[in-house]
Amino acid sequence: MENNSTDAFRDKPINIDETGKSKRIVAKQPKGKWYNRRTYFAWFCILFLIFAPIIKINGNPLMLFDIVNRKFSLFGNMFYPQDTFILALIMLVAVVCIVLFTVIYGRLFCGWACPQTIFLEMIYRRIEYLFDGNHRNLSNEKYDEYSKIIRTIGKHLVYIIISFIITNVFIMWFTGPEKLWQIISSPISENQLGFLFMAGVSLFYYFVYAYLRQQICTFFCPYGRLQGVLLDSKSISVIYDYKRGEPRGSKNTGDCIDCKQCIAVCPTGVDIRNGSQFECINCTACIDECNIVMEKVKKPGNLIRFDSYHGIETGKHSIKNARTYAYSAVLLILVIVLGITVSKRTSVDVSINRMQGTMCQEIDINNVSNIYTVKLINKSNKLKNISFKLIDIPNGDLQFTTDISQLEAGAAIESVLMLKLPKTLLKGRSTDLEIGVYDSKTLLSTYTINFIGLQK
Repeated sequence: MENNSTDAFRDKPINIDETGKSKRIVAKQPKGKWYNRRTYFAWFCILFLIFAPIIKINGNPLMLFDIVNRKFSLFGNMFYPQDTFILALIMLVAVVCIVLFTVIYGRLFCGWACPQTIFLEMIYRRIEYLFDGNHRNLSNEKYDEYSKIIRTIGKHLVYIIISFIITNVFIMWFTGPEKLWQIISSPISENQLGFLFMAGVSLFYYFVYAYLRQQICTFFCPYGRLQGVLLDSKSISVIYDYKRGEPRGSKNTGDCIDCKQCIAVCPTGVDIRNGSQFECINCTACIDECNIVMEKVKKPGNLIRFDSYHGIETGKHSIKNARTYAYSAVLLILVIVLGITVSKRTSVDVSINRMQGTMCQEIDINNVSNIYTVKLINKSNKLKNISFKLIDIPNGDLQFTTDISQLEAGAAIESVLMLKLPKTLLKGRSTDLEIGVYDSKTLLSTYTINFIGLQK
């Protein structure tokens, strides 16, 4: 149906032009206290991304996701596939944290901590400001055609270099700095697949940050769509005080003079005055720009600010509601369960299982034996001097087919255990035994096995 109104409200996506093509947003560089705060936090995040795989705690990387070798280091604690339950709990806690955070603070993560926003706004856009100037179409007005071509080529060369650096940081989270340096320093002919992967990811990042840009946030990112069902009237987000601002215009009674600087500075091209929109990433650029304008026209600041629809309507600012309490309770329970699970986690993971197809073997008239397969994984970064002892039975002979007395840091050993017991110690057809696993004289863990006796 044809709409003749020139003031149609959101009858099409904000970053789509009249022909249906995506608009290229060339945002004005923000300035102000919120932008400074975001800059400091962004550089903290960038430094964390760079140094988290490099910094080591107790000999383990601060963060590492070595999928190939199935090792994961979180804040210096090494996890293995045997810790799947703990890893699942960590992921569940992270998801609930994101949901709770979104319910209370909206899409604040997107504007302040998301790597896509941090790299785009704090690195790539600043490169663009350096080469093209700090406003829309400024390069077309200031430079001649030859100069614009040279500047464009230079800008994209820098984009490619930065994309290559980001790719190496990304890969380092999965390989560690030592393995990454080995890949970089080795000839391409020795690691063609690795270099092709690195080149492909670098080109992908270049395409994202040079061309796609805000479309990642508005079209591809599921989190922006998700917040539509998580937010309510009490959720805190960047919001325009329409009670103060309307009606707009320099000659009207509202504080908004309709200068549209809040749109010029927005990285996704949102007009925040149209209310809450999923394209808004809560980056606060419009807050700073509006405060600058309000100061110039001698009007109170914070016409755009962090607030909620409920706060604008009632003047009462509260984040307390049923969903907040419910998510907080679930999160607290998950954190307690996670803490208990991690505290009970042992440094050596032991698995003892009966060898398939075997039962009880009669060695002589007085003794019988059972055969088990034993797997050990050293989840610490220290050498372990391993020994096994029967805890509740004094007489018993444990024989291993391979030497398991020393277990290197991060190593795994498999062996076969033959356990011999006197018939007089058996309590019938089946007897439960408790085996202690020791590091020197320190008890690491206990393991209960089932010993099958002879049928009477």
